Formats: sequence, structure tokens, C-alpha cells
Amino acid sequence: MQKTGVTGVVAGMGMLLAAPAQASIFDEMGFTIGGFIRPEFSYSTSSKDNPANQLGNYYNGVSVPRQAYAPPTLIPQLVSSFPVLGPILDGVVPEKLGTWAALPLLVPAVAADNNSPGLRGVNNATGGGTPMERVDNDINYAVIRSEVELGVRFTPNLNLVARLRGIWDPKMYDEFDARRYRDVQGGISGGDQVLYGGKPNYFEYRVEGDDSPNPLEWAGDDYLIYFPTLVLEYNNGPLTARLGNQQIAWGQALFFRVFDVVDGLDLRRHSVLDYAQEEYSDKRVPALGARLGYQLNEELLVDGYVQKFQPTIYGNPNTQYNVIPAQFTVHDRYVEGGWDDKLSYGMRLKGNYGQWGFQAMAVQRYNPDGVFRWTQSGHDKDLPTNLGSTGGLVHLTLASLGKDSGALLAQSAFEASPGGVYSAQEWFKYAGFARLNAMSGLNASITEFPATADLFASPVSTVEEAYNELNTFFIAAGGSLRGHIAREYAQEEVFGLGASYVTEGDPGSLLDQLIINFEVSYTPDRTFTNTSLSRNYIEEDSVTTALVLEKYHRFSQSFPATYLVFQHMYRSVDDLFGRHLSGYGGTVDKPADGVDGAHYFAFAFQQPFPQDIYRIGFATLYDPRGSILVQPGIKWKPRGALTVEAFYSYIDGSLGGANPNDTLLSTVDYADEVTVRLTYQF
Repeated sequence: MQKTGVTGVVAGMGMLLAAPAQASIFDEMGFTIGGFIRPEFSYSTSSKDNPANQLGNYYNGVSVPRQAYAPPTLIPQLVSSFPVLGPILDGVVPEKLGTWAALPLLVPAVAADNNSPGLRGVNNATGGGTPMERVDNDINYAVIRSEVELGVRFTPNLNLVARLRGIWDPKMYDEFDARRYRDVQGGISGGDQVLYGGKPNYFEYRVEGDDSPNPLEWAGDDYLIYFPTLVLEYNNGPLTARLGNQQIAWGQALFFRVFDVVDGLDLRRHSVLDYAQEEYSDKRVPALGARLGYQLNEELLVDGYVQKFQPTIYGNPNTQYNVIPAQFTVHDRYVEGGWDDKLSYGMRLKGNYGQWGFQAMAVQRYNPDGVFRWTQSGHDKDLPTNLGSTGGLVHLTLASLGKDSGALLAQSAFEASPGGVYSAQEWFKYAGFARLNAMSGLNASITEFPATADLFASPVSTVEEAYNELNTFFIAAGGSLRGHIAREYAQEEVFGLGASYVTEGDPGSLLDQLIINFEVSYTPDRTFTNTSLSRNYIEEDSVTTALVLEKYHRFSQSFPATYLVFQHMYRSVDDLFGRHLSGYGGTVDKPADGVDGAHYFAFAFQQPFPQDIYRIGFATLYDPRGSILVQPGIKWKPRGALTVEAFYSYIDGSLGGANPNDTLLSTVDYADEVTVRLTYQF
């Protein structure tokens, strides 16, 4: 950032006010101020929209046949009440009685309803409603952002650094609007209505019990203003102390984070799809805290911090880069669970010895990514009551037993509302998409909520049974069921070691001054989201390693040196986005079977032109299981205050016909796009 000094103004005023023989506190005070304004625009080159959103859903406008089945827990009640049915039922499929594979529900009054297609957005009980058409936005991202940085020097040792950032989104997209579906299944009425009851909210981070849990941040549906940095900094010889709202970057790598474990990421704007070579510099979530560094000698630095825990911020439902499928309502327990009062802390030791370097860290933190599980919807809304529908028959049966379908659903993880899951095929498809297990997820949503037994739900053991039960309940709901999940946070300790070596070779050769860096982190009993969304989270030791080779190499005397970097990462139990690898591999007709270990490769270079008027860059991330991100870019600086940047992101999530749910990048392979930035600095 270019800065213009404005020093001496306040000092001069202080001298006029002070007595000639007295030294003024303002004598050494000075200011620097600078900033920029920048429109950013991403144009989609893909024919797909984000499938995690309502208008990008794979099944919009797609008819999927569905059939309702008699709940097996209902059969014993029928035989007990009507003994004459016993021989009849025994003669149907006796080996399958008591399972969801036994009896299609073909009561004439509801036969048409039972076989109705699972068309997203249509009230299948009546054939009415407004269908959700799948859209293809030409624009993925369009914002205007501005940033101002103020530096105040109080004394040679004490400074204030304040960086204020503002972002406005003109919302140039085809947007989902939940208000259009108020007359379908009673509308989307559960969850925070600011997030789920209308148009997308692009910037407000809201949790249960608090609509603004981030300090020094002010947001609305189309704007965001916050302080990424507001710190007092004290320097005195080998000691450096910083107190206030700040970001801490211990690792600097393209795509990969091994030592960079202090802060979570803010994914509300452009997700992880900004320019890779910026190394998450714009993404880390700031937190109130204190950081202390001490240079023990010329070779050895000790660096420690303590800060308020702040979570990673995911995109809100139906925003352009949302990653949590919008068929599910999220209840973030950050405040309700007391995590807003928690502290994270850690220490790093970094040193050099000749051509060698080393570092070690120990951190106790709450994983900012969070973990997710099924939770009660808490939403009392009856199943359809019209007798000409499956839902009406269920509602009537429950009423005859003195039970209420709405009260029971409120104690389950579901609500009968539009914009949820409409068919078993959609359930399996999106379980694979989210790296979850479709069958164990269904069973956990039943066994961990006793009220579901009164709704005649029961665990399944085969894909066929899962399809039959899911379709039965989607039909009974009058169209779809929306799932409810809670976000919680787990404490963990992270330990890391790193070593680096600078090679010596023939001057000008590729092996001369090559920096070889190796990092490894170990987290014992790390907590992961269970692939069934069970409240019994996965706890497993996690190991992450990264090998980084980087150097500046001059290929021509006419051009400045080229920066080159090659990286390899290994993760033992999760992927680059923190998803447990046991959730990989699901398809529309099979649950996830998992994979062992994950390897990723990255390569990048940056080449400035003479006078640095032009600078070209390239970065790629490759997952050997079958996905790749390729990102070429160019920066043009026609004059001092003006910069034009453009980069293209190409993503293929199923190289060579690979199962997309076996690869890292398939969840974002809709986001092929050209991004342009125009920056004016002041």
C-alpha cells in the first residue's frame, strides 16, 4: 500500500502551545495515512451455478419418481389392531416384513400422491406451488471495496496502526427469494429469518443469540465495514508487543496451511478463490488479543500470543460462494455455547544457524472451522392435514394415538418446508457433495431423536430401504423436509516443527540459493464432524506435512528474477478444507466409503517485467485423485496510483472421469471465472 506522510503538523501546533523551556509530548508525534479504492468483478465462464444454493441445485426442474412405503413400525400395530390382516401381510413378502422394503403404500386415495415426482419447489401434495428454476449467473462476484490505513507515532517506541476496510456489493445476481414460497408448505419458516426468510444476506455473520459476534465489525445484507487491524504497537530493542484487534500469520504458503493455525478464514466475499499468490492475506479473521515477540539474539526469536477465539466465517445461505447446502438450516452455537468467551494462545520459536533454519510451535485453540451435527428443528409445523395425501394419513393416524405431528417434528432434526430435500436421490447426491454418509446420516437423524419413532421412522440397513423411507417422508411432508444442524467448536492442541535449508550451487544455477522448507504439525485427538452428522464427533490424531521449494531465479539479464515455488502437502485424516476423508466416495446409489490420506501439489511462479509495469503470475493446485485448479494472472501498473489486475480460475473437479466426490475441488468446480480488479491508491 502506498502511503503519503503528513508528519509534523500536530508537532508544530504543540510547539506553539508549549512554553519555550518545556518539551512537548507532541514533539515526536507523526502520522501516515494511505489507502485504496478498488472495484472487483468476477465473470463466470461456466454453465453452472453454485449447487449449494437453491437456484443452482442439481435437481431444480428435474422430475424424480418417488414411492411411499408403509412404515415397518406401523405393521405390528396394524396386525395387533386388525388380526385379519396378519395372514394377508404374511403372504406378501414375509422375509421383508419389518423393513422399509416390504409394502408400497398404494391406498387408492393417495396413490397419485405416492407416485408424484420429486420436483424441487413444487408442493407435491397438491400439484401447485412455484417451481425453482435452475439459473446460470453470468456474474459470480461484484464488489466495491475501500481501505484506509492510519499510522500514528506517539513516541519512537509506541505506535498506533489502524486499518479500516469497507465493502459494498451491488447484488448484480439472479437471487433466490424465500418470500416467493410462503404459500408452499407454509414457507421456509424455521431458522434465523434474516438469513433464511428472504433474499440472500451477503455480509452479516449471525449466530444463535447474537447478530454481531465479531468485535469492531458493522454489516448489513449488502455492506461490510470492519477493522482488520487496530493495534497499539510497542518496540523497545529486542521486544515487540502488539495489543488490539489483529491478524497473526505464522505461515505463508499458497493454498496450504501448516503453521498458519492461529486465525480462521473469512470466506464471505470470494471464498478461497482470490488470487492464490496473496497467501490468505485478505482472509484471516481478526481477533482481539495480545502478541509478544522477543529477539533473544541475532539467530533466535520467541513469539507468543493470547487472543479471543473467533470462528471461521462461511458464506451465508444462497450467497454466491456458500458451501453449506441451502436445504439445511444452520444454528451456530458460538454464543449460546459460551465459545465467545474462550481464549486461544500459543508460542513459536524461530531461529537460524548458518544455512539452516528451524521453528517449533505449540498452540492451544478452538478449531475455528467448527464441527456440525444434527439438532432439533424446534419448529412446530404440522404435516399436511388433507386426507388425500400421505401426510394427511400420517397426521390422522398420529391424532388417533393422541399425538401431534408438528410437536414431534419440532423434536426431530427436520421441518416440513420448501427448499429442503425432495427425493432420496437428492439426499444421496448432496451427502456425497458435502462429503457425508447418506445412510449413516439418515440413521443418526432417527436414532438420536426419540420423537422420530413416534413418527414411524426407523433405522435402515440397505440403500433400497433408505430410498424407500426417505421418499415416504418427503411425500408425507407435502414436498420436502429441511434438515437442521448445529455448529459447535472443539478445543485442541497443535504442535509443529519446521526446518529449512538454503542450498549453494553454481552461481546462476537453479540449485543455487534454493530454499528447501519442511513443516509438520500434529494434533492429538482432533475433533471432526461425523460423516453421519451424529453428535458423537470423530476424534482422531491428525498429521499434516508440507514440503516447499522456492527461489528467485534470473532467466534473462533483460528481466528481473522470477519467483518460483513448488509445494507438496500430505494430510493423514482430512482434506484441505478440513473434511474427514471417511466422507469421500458417495454417489446417488451408494454411501461414502472413504479414502486413505490426501496428497496435494502446488506450483506457482511470478515474473515482473522491466520497471515492474507488468507482472505475470501462475498458480496451480492438483489433487492426484482427480481435480485441478489452474490460475494464470497479470498485473499492469500504467502509473503510480493505478493498478489493473486480471486472473482466470479454471477448476475441473473430475479429471479423467473420476468420481467427483473422491476429489478435493469438485464442490467449487462451478466457479470457472475471470476476475478483474481496478485499484486506485492514495
